[in-house]
Amino acid sequence: MKSTLRLAVILCVLWVLLSGHFTPLLLFLGVASVALVLWMDWRMDEIDHEQFYLPVTRDLFTHVVKLSWLVILSNIDVCLRIYGIRKASPTFMEIPLPFENPLSKVIFANAITLTPGTVSMVINDNTLLIHSVSKEGAEDLKNGAMVNIIPRIKDQYVKTVPVPASTPSYPPKKIKEKDVSL
Repeated sequence: MKSTLRLAVILCVLWVLLSGHFTPLLLFLGVASVALVLWMDWRMDEIDHEQFYLPVTRDLFTHVVKLSWLVILSNIDVCLRIYGIRKASPTFMEIPLPFENPLSKVIFANAITLTPGTVSMVINDNTLLIHSVSKEGAEDLKNGAMVNIIPRIKDQYVKTVPVPASTPSYPPKKIKEKDVSL
């Protein structure tokens, strides 16, 4: 309940700061959006029972600044490839995942996807399949260009809650199909 209230307050403040308008329609849409996000958050907790606590530390702020800089550089690189100044050479490549923590792996994959010109495709135990618009970009990722910007996350911040026996199975059981042939 405490985390839901904290999330609601953060989302409401963020909505007001980003919107800057106080008309009844926009305030209603903001409340509706916050309610929808809170409902989705509750449903996700009901389904997967995992909680990740990402502490707000200097590492997190450093990650955001460095990732923002990489996004700017990648934007410039993609623009140069679009205008033909640099050659595009689309490449699929498997790169090693240097992290043991599943949350660190997900943050790493998301950081790669956030940078223009690269997409994380499949995450395995120790490798990540990526697509890049250039072979140079894929090689940079393979050589660890983005590893240093990922915040250090300790295992104590990842908590898996056991599923109670009374919880319904997900996904729901398939409903019997009826023969509807004519």
